[in-house]
Amino acid sequence: MARRTVWGAYAEITGVLRQRIADGTYASGTRLPAEVALCAEFNVARNTVRRALGALQAEGLITVRTGVGRFAQAPATRPRTNAERITEDLRHQIETGHLTPGDALPSEIRTAHRYGVSRFTARAALIALETAGLVTCVHGKGRYVREDVPR
Repeated sequence: MARRTVWGAYAEITGVLRQRIADGTYASGTRLPAEVALCAEFNVARNTVRRALGALQAEGLITVRTGVGRFAQAPATRPRTNAERITEDLRHQIETGHLTPGDALPSEIRTAHRYGVSRFTARAALIALETAGLVTCVHGKGRYVREDVPR
């Protein structure tokens, strides 16, 4: 069996948990398993699980109640945020070929200016695209549409 990369493990966990929320395994309002339980299930370090959970939180699929836990939030019941709107727009540009594999995405600052949002909101949208496997980030260079994006 090939060894999983850190990115592969994180993306795999995010995908599995996203699917469980979508198919109702974790119904809206249901508490997700603790980080320790997810670490044991996926045989990964806690930081890998936290990164996956953070991505799901950025997508609005889970909410965090401090001191209580993480809870699933069904896509139909969650509010549409600016980050989701930006993510959907950029995803549409990638899927329709307006942004092709290898193309650079606008920087966080340009994205924030274009959509009239904060840099934090723009960053959340771009991270959601990374989580979905559509974009890759090259440190110090920017974010690019992945070469292996399925069409």
